[in-house]
Amino acid sequence: MAHGFAAEVPAATRRWVVIVLAGAVLGISSSAVIVRGIDADALAIAAWRTLGASLLLLPAARSELARLDRRDLLKIGVAGAFLGLHFWLWFASLDHTTVLRSTVMVSTVPVWTGIVEALLGRAPPRRFWLGTAVAIVGVAVLSGGGGSGGGWTGDALAAVAAMMWAGYFVIGRDVRERVGTVAWMCLACASAAALLWPAAALTGVGMVGFPPWTWLLLGLAILGPQLIGHQGFAYAVRFLPAATIAMVALLEPVGATLLAALFLGELPGPEAVLGGAILLCGVVWATWSPPTSHDTPTAEA
Repeated sequence: MAHGFAAEVPAATRRWVVIVLAGAVLGISSSAVIVRGIDADALAIAAWRTLGASLLLLPAARSELARLDRRDLLKIGVAGAFLGLHFWLWFASLDHTTVLRSTVMVSTVPVWTGIVEALLGRAPPRRFWLGTAVAIVGVAVLSGGGGSGGGWTGDALAAVAAMMWAGYFVIGRDVRERVGTVAWMCLACASAAALLWPAAALTGVGMVGFPPWTWLLLGLAILGPQLIGHQGFAYAVRFLPAATIAMVALLEPVGATLLAALFLGELPGPEAVLGGAILLCGVVWATWSPPTSHDTPTAEA
């Protein structure tokens, strides 16, 4: 990957990270298919998803959480707040703009992540920016084309949601050098839930009384999009720049389209196929580079 692995990362570890990232993309891509059947408000889904993931991870994370220093605890707490704000603002944007415009604005996350990394002295190369531009065009085409019917309030909310997600990625890149994946995800989800639950209470969103099928799908949302998807990204960000992880996350619409075709019978139209192809080209251009002399097989770290 061009804006990718450090030279000291063994080849075996690199291959494993790529496999984990593929699973993470499938994990977050399953969100659209799962949410389709959930009879609950989007904010309730996000609140239960983050709380459920935190509680499931707590037994395995407890010992490491007890050893974390105050600085890392604070950083993870801030990252979790960014994640919660990302969910909240993105959902709110859909009340003020079209799904297309909201999706495109949220898809600017690699841009914001790259800007923050540049300010921190880790500027992505030129091909990353070119690939990001191509990928965002692909997202727009995949989303259906045309951007009428929206409003600047919704666009602004979605853009800020992308900034919040970028903050979550960048902090994760720093903290994950010292903190394990499970502890990071447990505390970040707990911090997000601590923000989302009061938000749901203040907005009058119903949090209980769902039918059994909804509870089952909420459980799947915790296991798939959150634990497999977001935790996979949390694992990979230890080895890759945050901007690269943000770029790979743009593959979610492609994965969602494939899963919808498999499980819902929603076959993609010509625009979706074209947009997906453009998006894939952008991601490959931004993240891929020919193997170097450092890519010789070594024992996994």
